[in-house]
Amino acid sequence: MSILWPLVLLVFFWVVLLFDETYNLHFNAFGVKPREIIGLLGIITSPFLHGDAGHLFSNSIPFLVAAGFLFYFFPRIEWRILGIIWFFSGLGVWLYGSWGSNHIGASGVVYGLVAFLLTSGFIRRNKAMSAVALILVFFYGSMVWGIFPQWNVNPFINISWESHLSGAITGLVLAYIFRKEGPPDDVYQSDFDDDDDDEFGYWNESPHIEDNQPDTFENKEEIKIQYHFKPQPQNEKDNL
Repeated sequence: MSILWPLVLLVFFWVVLLFDETYNLHFNAFGVKPREIIGLLGIITSPFLHGDAGHLFSNSIPFLVAAGFLFYFFPRIEWRILGIIWFFSGLGVWLYGSWGSNHIGASGVVYGLVAFLLTSGFIRRNKAMSAVALILVFFYGSMVWGIFPQWNVNPFINISWESHLSGAITGLVLAYIFRKEGPPDDVYQSDFDDDDDDEFGYWNESPHIEDNQPDTFENKEEIKIQYHFKPQPQNEKDNL
């Protein structure tokens, strides 16, 4: 059931947008406004807010994929990771975003989730996580450009690169902090000590060493000495 929560959140994103556009509620006024007291509320509310259906659709599939992988591979700490990324991606915008701007959208959370999964897949020895990392690189590798300022790319499109950068940094840090959580690392043959398989170690530890020990050269000498008849003294032969 927990893996369905990303879908529930995504549906809620669309419900908020539908109500906002239908009843003209102006929810977007509750985004993150850097260094304004009222803007602190946007740290919680901004991921639910989007400018239009196209804006939300661009975030929907990445969010569903990344959050789905998070809830599948980290079932014990998924809400903790999502909550931390959610909070710090918004806090970073509030701290160093442009004064007078208003930041909305779940893209900062998406960047945090993707960065967390990518880093976890690369620093851990788990085949499934590595495969997830490669999938994310293939489909969303171009997202890396979103963490840089977009001043000269398109002056008519305002992209919150600050939230992208904050989310990505948070995801990287969390991947290291929780590197021992989630799916266990795969065990390879090289992880075992080769000395444990030493055949002589087996023979030396055997309680029946005389019966099990191989016929080495030294053992043959011992057997030869054991069954070799010593010559009797000359005077004893004379007495027989």
